[in-house]
Amino acid sequence: MKAEKKDGALVLTPETDLVASGIEKLRDSILAHFKENPDVSKVILDAAEIEVVDSLGVNLIIGLYRQADAESKEFEVINAGEKFMKVAKFFRFLSLFKVKTVEE
Repeated sequence: MKAEKKDGALVLTPETDLVASGIEKLRDSILAHFKENPDVSKVILDAAEIEVVDSLGVNLIIGLYRQADAESKEFEVINAGEKFMKVAKFFRFLSLFKVKTVEE
């Protein structure tokens, strides 16, 4: 997981799909980045490298959104590809937070 601060935001970039085999490691990494960056006002999940999202991946995204919301931080997903958007629409992510596609 790559993480960087950019314009007051924490940008998280998973370098793998969000599937069961890697979720625990990703979750631990995300929590560590949250603790290291308490001063950011926004959390951005860069989905450029994400092709597949299984049910645990959906739970990870929702958990990330809830953690950001609990800390009064904005949350959004950027660089969502076609497959990610299908998952986002099916699970109604768009009713909870912004999801921007690669074209936007």
